[in-house]
Amino acid sequence: MPEKGMPEIIIEPYKKIVIHEVIEYQFIDYVELVLTGARAAGGTTIPLVQWCNGIVFQVVPFNLNSEAVIGQQLEGTIHYNSVSFALKERFEPEVRSPLGTLRMINASANPNFVALADLLRQHSKYRL
Repeated sequence: MPEKGMPEIIIEPYKKIVIHEVIEYQFIDYVELVLTGARAAGGTTIPLVQWCNGIVFQVVPFNLNSEAVIGQQLEGTIHYNSVSFALKERFEPEVRSPLGTLRMINASANPNFVALADLLRQHSKYRL
């Protein structure tokens, strides 16, 4: 019970994550795709992707300002428009290619991303 005058704080994890499209690439193709996309968008910064337990990925959410999306999230369901990914066993903060540099963030502390990475690995067409 919170002290007098302090708010009660509740951590309520999401109950379900729904992915509407999953796209897998070979790692080098994935790097080139992300770098080419960043360049085409006129980006001057180094693009960033998530890495978790041997999977490098990007999540594309639906419009986060949509009343329908917000309503679903308040009910405990996240909807991802798409997730693109590739296998990458070892974490590296940066990957360099002739097209540029790609940064990776280790997202292994996020339980949602751990579950997502496990699922993507199971469905990978390139896994060993």
